[in-house]
Amino acid sequence: MNLLILCLLSVFIGGVYSIQCYICNSITHPECENDYEQFLRNCPVKSFGGRKAVPPIGCRKYRQTANEETSIVRECAYLGEDVENKSNKGSAGVSRTMSQCSDRPACNPAAPLHGGLSILVIALFRLFA
Repeated sequence: MNLLILCLLSVFIGGVYSIQCYICNSITHPECENDYEQFLRNCPVKSFGGRKAVPPIGCRKYRQTANEETSIVRECAYLGEDVENKSNKGSAGVSRTMSQCSDRPACNPAAPLHGGLSILVIALFRLFA
């Protein structure tokens, strides 16, 4: 009976979603600039800067120009707010434009991962029961 209750609860837990972003760099993969659909990936939880297990909040795209060469970097976002074409210029003629989004379907579609959570709950119950 307890196992049945745990299984039912795990199905209704709705907080586990996977944010997907395009993850690539046009320097190593030139197709990242225009043909980036093949780089759609699930964003992992990361630890950095003294923070542990930081979930992704959206997606980022950088357009950087240095020495008259432009590159595109697409990645998962873990901090910050949604912005569109925010520019900054660095030393030695480096310029960067960044966009971050979390509100558009092509930006971070969420796919439920209920099946994996159910298996985890059942395994933990079996382990400690």
